[in-house]
Amino acid sequence: MPRTKMTAPRATGGLAPRKGFPAKISLLVRRPETENLPHGSLQVAKAATGGAVPPQVQEMARSYSVAVVQPELFRNEFCMLCQDGARDGHCIYECDEDGCPRGVCTGCISIPGSSLQEVMQPTVVFRCIHCHTARDKTSGEVTPYYGFYLNGKPILPSFLPIVGHLEFSKRSEISAIPVLIIHFKIVGSETTATPINTVHSYLSPYFSNGGLRLVDVEFDLGTARKRDAYSEKCETLVKQVMGDRSYQIVCIAITNHTNDENGDPFLGYDKETKGSYIATTVPDFIDTLLDPWSKVLQCAKNTTLFFFGCGALVNYPESFGGLSSSAGRHKLTSIVAFTAKHFHPSITCHFLTTFAQLVLIERFTLREAFPSILEQSGLGMHTEVILMTMPMIPSSDNNPECTRFSFAHAKARPWGCTLPMQCAQCGCPTVWKRIKANASEMSATFQCSFKGCGKGADGRRSFPASTYTCKAPKGSKLLPGKRRDVAWLEIPVHPDTGLLRHAD
Repeated sequence: MPRTKMTAPRATGGLAPRKGFPAKISLLVRRPETENLPHGSLQVAKAATGGAVPPQVQEMARSYSVAVVQPELFRNEFCMLCQDGARDGHCIYECDEDGCPRGVCTGCISIPGSSLQEVMQPTVVFRCIHCHTARDKTSGEVTPYYGFYLNGKPILPSFLPIVGHLEFSKRSEISAIPVLIIHFKIVGSETTATPINTVHSYLSPYFSNGGLRLVDVEFDLGTARKRDAYSEKCETLVKQVMGDRSYQIVCIAITNHTNDENGDPFLGYDKETKGSYIATTVPDFIDTLLDPWSKVLQCAKNTTLFFFGCGALVNYPESFGGLSSSAGRHKLTSIVAFTAKHFHPSITCHFLTTFAQLVLIERFTLREAFPSILEQSGLGMHTEVILMTMPMIPSSDNNPECTRFSFAHAKARPWGCTLPMQCAQCGCPTVWKRIKANASEMSATFQCSFKGCGKGADGRRSFPASTYTCKAPKGSKLLPGKRRDVAWLEIPVHPDTGLLRHAD
């Protein structure tokens, strides 16, 4: 029988001295003989330890085994067509295809009255519109949609009328997979605006039966004593989170300052009561911040980290490499960072809400959805965006795929290059006039529009009018957009340095 249901300063940069740790900080107890074992492998653990497996390892192995062997399918709470729940006497038919979480409400399909009892028979299965079209694509044939089947054959005398209309893609879901949002914010940044609460409010209506949680964590890791206190506080929070439910999707937001001179993230104050900010290398910072949350991250199937800090973090090769190397160590599926020298987190609201819609709700992969997220973000004139994603199939080097996305506007940012506000020769705040363009080479040359540019006091021309040439980085790909004069450039970069992969 088909299943039914009712259902203050905004910039984040500055200077801080680098703090060197005498030894790598580890807030977890790791045993060398079991550190590299596959998760959930109790037999391998016994072999490595001579049969004496600590209780903690046994419990960890069991928890991973359950997660792998018995994955939970979270059914969509809302209709894939109208995005609404069942009301006014309607219900939602859940798709019976393996692994499909979608459903269609009876307000969007018209079941003949004479067949209502027949479709509710125990052996009848329901197939959603997405799965039907997916089968057609596989077979190479287009077939009528009947919806309800018995032993693989339609039970309705004619096709099933679809009276609703598609508001998302047929591939989209209205996902109800539990989402955990962890917002780490450095002490003293109470007035720094971030859109995390806006995103939480945006998602809330989709989780009417629970499954959405926001955890705010203020951190000050400037001294050893503070780091110990942070570890204890996080241990309590982790127990609460894991006691609540298993969160398969984790979104991490880090609001922090970065050292303008080398990209080091700030740790906190160097004294017990305030003092001056100190910073550390990116790997030490990420390890210190995330190690206490390793149990949560290991249980998650998808973890995305957003770093809301100024662009020095990804504009220096050392700090860029440190950030990308953190993805594999902490099971981060993807990392997003921003290049603006004085980055304002508050203007990422559209960026994050579009991410929430396309990735968390409709369940597209982040890299697949990223062009659409950028197009609706409004970030183009403020910052470039860095995306790091781990491969679906682990590789030998375990490096993420790293891409820099740069906004291109025919007049303001031709081929991703910002035209100067003022002509360096005549001093005029000028509108640059394009005098040459080469689309195949992704380049354009502009000239100062002031008629007197390059002329002396006598009106005679002493120098040619000032020109400025813009050229896209080598290896760039122009992403399609809704407007002809506006687009984003996709630029591959090295995971170790952030430098161009196709540099001359």
